[in-house]
Order: sequence, then C-alpha cells, then structure tokens
Amino acid sequence: MVKRIILVLAAAVIGWAVSAPPAAAKMYLVTIPDVRNTPKAEAEKVLRAKGFQVAFVDGPARMSTQIGKVIDQKPAGGGYFYAEIPKTLLVTLTIATQGSFVPMVLLMKEAEAAAAVRKAGYAPKVEYVPEDNAAMIGKVKGTVPAPHLQLAPGGTVTLQVGSAAHAMPNYIGHSVQGARQSIDQLNSVKPMGLKTTVVQGKTTTVAQDDQKIYEQSPPAGTTLKAGTEIRLTAYRYVAPPPAAGPAVTMPNLVGKSEKEAVEALQRAGLKVTVRYFSNPRLRAPGRVLAQSVAAGTQTAGPVVLTVGGR
Repeated sequence: MVKRIILVLAAAVIGWAVSAPPAAAKMYLVTIPDVRNTPKAEAEKVLRAKGFQVAFVDGPARMSTQIGKVIDQKPAGGGYFYAEIPKTLLVTLTIATQGSFVPMVLLMKEAEAAAAVRKAGYAPKVEYVPEDNAAMIGKVKGTVPAPHLQLAPGGTVTLQVGSAAHAMPNYIGHSVQGARQSIDQLNSVKPMGLKTTVVQGKTTTVAQDDQKIYEQSPPAGTTLKAGTEIRLTAYRYVAPPPAAGPAVTMPNLVGKSEKEAVEALQRAGLKVTVRYFSNPRLRAPGRVLAQSVAAGTQTAGPVVLTVGGR
C-alpha cells in the first residue's frame, strides 16, 4: 500500500514538471551606433570603442561632400536583442570613394565658369536669368544640376548667368515719342542695350491717333534681356478726302456746249472733269457727247464729260 502511494506521488511530480511553463529566456540588448555621414576614421574609432569589429567596402557617392564618409552601414544603427551576448559583432561600413561631380562655379564670371565645367569633363550650357543687382550681371547665380551633385562624365551643366533685365512696359495706346523716352530711360538706368524699331502700320484719319502705338513685341510683362529688340507698330495719319457736297439730280447735258455744261455742273456744286474725243464722223465740236453720271441720277459728283474735239 505504501509503495503504491509513493508511485502515485512520483508520477504526479513528473506530470507537474512536464506541464509547468518553461522559464522565460533571458535576452540581451546590444546598441550599435549610427555612424552614417561620419568620416571613415572617426566612425571606426566609435565602433571599436564599443567593442565592435569593423570592415570597409567602397561605394559611389551622390555628391562630392560625401567622399571619405560613411554612406551606409550593416547592421544599421539601433538596438538589437540577442539570446546571448555576442563575443564579436562585425559592422560593415560603406565608404564613399567614387563619383564624378558638378564643380562649384557660383559667383564666377561666365567665361571662367564655362572653362571650369569643361575642365571637369562636362559640357557647359548658358541660360540668362533676370538680375537687378548690377554686381551679379555676367556672373553665375546657379547651376543645374547643383554644385557637388553627381553627374556622369560628358553630361551637360546649365550655367544660370545674371543678365540685366526689366519687365516689358505696356506701350499700347501711348505715343511713339513717349515709348522711346521710356526705353531710353531703361537703358540709362541699367546697361540693357535695348533696341527700338518703329513700324508705320495702319492708316488713320484721326489726327490725334497719329503715331499712337497699337501693337508691340514683346508683349507687356515679358522679361526683357540685355540687347532685346522692342518692336512698336503705330498708326499713320492720312488726311481724309474733302467732304462731298449734297446730292443733286444730274441734268441731261448731252448736246449742250462745253461751256454750258460745265457752268451748270459748277452751279450745282459738282466737280467736273472734261475729256475730249475726236472723230471725223461726229460733227459736234465743242458739244457734250457723253456724261459719266446718267441724267436723273442723284449724285454728289464728280462728273466726267466727254466733249467732241475740234
């Protein structure tokens, strides 16, 4: 009986031991410093001081300021949990040692900057941009791509060069003389070198519109660059024809003498032109053979009379 009780108790103890939850495993936190953007020597010193082994690989830089610095690391900086404290942990650092970059040419004169770009193995392209500061005219304000950025050899670098500039005024409706004075003033204030061309365009019978601008190029608001040609098109005044008199009824003058016909038309306020026609068969010297306006027609002139020649 006692032996049976002992066996039961032993089985119970074994069963409890099997079913009991295991003790939680102990984890260790290891923190790896983030040494990206740090010079190679400094990054290595920091990691070795923390007990890490360090390896290096070369990689391409995206900009010249990364050369000699860490651009990547594996494992990355941060905290990691381990089941046991690792005896050694290797951190691999990628060092930027390769690349071709846009040279720094800001504030250089155009020719000097273009030469520096060619020397770096690139093709310069000049783009003029408006500049109000006289000290920056002719100098590089920016580049595309920006300085220090990676660019494959033979690529194009756009130099943004400051150029004296001003917004194109609106001269529509203004006189040519006033526009010229305005442009001369721009040229005197800034070294613009603007050129003016005036085109005599449409005619007008309104004296006040003579030499008034109705079209311009470039349009108002356009940024003017040094040397821009401004084209102004203006009205040209032409005196209107004399006003015609009131309409009268055209008389029948055929067969009348030249003198009678001319006097009759002049009394009516009509302008008269006489043409002579000679024909041996027609025996009507000095007589009206035809009239340009038919008899009975309302007219204000002029009238052409055909008179037989002598």
